Amino acid sequence: MSKIAIMLQLNGNWDNYGRFRDFEVDAIVVDENASYSILISTIAEQLSIDTSEKIVEIKYMVNDNCPPMEIRNDMGVRVYMETKKENKNLGSYQLCISVRDFNMKLAITNDNTSAGSSGSIKLLDMPSSPAIEEYQRQVYQDKQTVAAAIKHFSVMHKFQFKVKRSSRRSYWLVCVGENCKWHFKATSINDSAIFKIMSFNRQHTCCLMNETFIQRKRTADVVGSMVIPKYCDPKTVYTSKDIQTDMLSEHGVNLSYMQAWRAKEKAFQFLRGNPADSYSKLPKYFYILEETYPGSVVKLKKTADECFLYAFAALYTSISGCQHCIPVVVVDETFLKSAYRGIMLTASTMDAAGTILLLEYDVVDFENDASWKWFFEQFKKAYGERPSMCVVSDRNASILKATSIVYPGIPHYSCMWHIWTNIRSKFKKGHLQLHELYFATARSYTLDEFNERMSKIEESLNAVTKDARELPIFDLLEYIRTLLERWTIEKLLKAKGTFTFLGTKFNKELDDNRTLSQKLRVRASTDHIHTVLDGVKRYIVCLENNKCSCGQFQLEELPCAHALATLRHMNETDENYCSPYYTRESLLRTYEMPVNPLPDESKSNVPQHILDEVVKPPTGDKRRPGRPQKERYKTYDEIKSKKYKVSCGNCGGEGHNKRSCKNAPKKK
Repeated sequence: MSKIAIMLQLNGNWDNYGRFRDFEVDAIVVDENASYSILISTIAEQLSIDTSEKIVEIKYMVNDNCPPMEIRNDMGVRVYMETKKENKNLGSYQLCISVRDFNMKLAITNDNTSAGSSGSIKLLDMPSSPAIEEYQRQVYQDKQTVAAAIKHFSVMHKFQFKVKRSSRRSYWLVCVGENCKWHFKATSINDSAIFKIMSFNRQHTCCLMNETFIQRKRTADVVGSMVIPKYCDPKTVYTSKDIQTDMLSEHGVNLSYMQAWRAKEKAFQFLRGNPADSYSKLPKYFYILEETYPGSVVKLKKTADECFLYAFAALYTSISGCQHCIPVVVVDETFLKSAYRGIMLTASTMDAAGTILLLEYDVVDFENDASWKWFFEQFKKAYGERPSMCVVSDRNASILKATSIVYPGIPHYSCMWHIWTNIRSKFKKGHLQLHELYFATARSYTLDEFNERMSKIEESLNAVTKDARELPIFDLLEYIRTLLERWTIEKLLKAKGTFTFLGTKFNKELDDNRTLSQKLRVRASTDHIHTVLDGVKRYIVCLENNKCSCGQFQLEELPCAHALATLRHMNETDENYCSPYYTRESLLRTYEMPVNPLPDESKSNVPQHILDEVVKPPTGDKRRPGRPQKERYKTYDEIKSKKYKVSCGNCGGEGHNKRSCKNAPKKK
């Protein structure tokens, strides 16, 4: 059997005149009687093409007056070989090789491309592009994709079909109407999983199209694939009722509520996969995190029977940035709303701009002594122990116990808001009077700061992740990572746009204190100790120790109005008396380490033992049937406090209006 040497042109492009340009060359030797599959495998081996992931397109030029001829089957190879025998010169009848991805998406156009077009093969996948075009020769990655696409097509065009023949190699559909000429045929390409449309007659000659469609049962797969873009953002609210309304107004399809609900669940399944399978992705995901962000601390803990228990992540961006923030760690917990529930534990601090820096995030099965102890153990591995470090929480008993074990010498403080909610629940009738007394006791100058932070609830970590807590664990962890990625670049740009010595928040506080200091009188006692007179009140300022008898200077590490009056009296700058954690330089260093995007999983070299690692869903309490709980149960006092309150436009007080106000006007 004789051999034929063939030159290959690859990595080129077809121009508008049907000529292959900017190509590279290679060569192969094949038998004269080679089949199409042998030719493909020979080319793939020579060019190192993975035919399980790529589709190879072969064309050649017969002469300059004809468009390129494509080899698609055994007959095409025989025609080429007979032509090649007439001129066996290596440079004659060169094969032009184009390589396409199996999962490439088809852009839907209105072009009237004919069946004999010389354009490239178009490959469709589901559910992202469930389209049937006007012309034949479309290629799909498998038979299931063809079936899903034709279902979508039938819903859009309101007709019903039935299967005439279905096998591993063919898929033949006809209309349910008698003697109707509508038909659809698709066959396998060379016994592979890829299917191509061979014949498609769109014209219906029956009169039953509209009548049969009314009785037709729309599948959730079809409608679910159509509404997938509505659920890409977890914050989007798109209900089953919205699906009913949009399908009727946009496509003329009338769905019941249950059909719309099933379509919504199918869309979630297409988009997020099976919640149980989400846990099996964690070993590979954590490996990619460690490779992408060297220095990060990620940890996955399982039970003896390979079930998920804990997951911990602290990215190196947060680890390096934490050194330039105040050593105050705020820990909190919130419940998850996915199929397998669970608890998310977080630790955060405040940067020089007064915004949140997320230090770590952790998913555990339950909130108990063991989970909090493990949380702080991993936190200590990542961040260690800093001087003057303290922990702030809601004083949960498990948190107190865990910190006493892992950080025995670290002071533990309570969140002012959580203490107040506990007081309010105990004294329901007199909490308005207790409100003023409580916050006055907790230092009145912190009330404005507290109210300001509470009003900006969009910056609250729980508020930001509220909708994401419904996601499966893999998607939840990736959502938080992308959130860190976005926050890091946004805050870095704001830091570069800050031209004051201090960050935005603390610079404003300093300006407010400077305004208050204008009317204060200062009397020197020693070089470092001064008495500041504010009307009949007297305060003592010690610049050597950065202290003031009002308590604000030493607690906030920012000069109070009395300290600023003293500094002005001594002609000294206030920059040396501000905490270094509040400066613009610290803000820039906090976010100097970017959170780079994760590489494509398919292009990551993950060790086999990581891929083989098994993580089963947790054995704990799975979400019960019925409408899931979205928010925690609130006390009567919390619900009542949200009712409309009358406030005065004159003094700003509550309980009366401007007409009945007897107080002095508030300062503007």
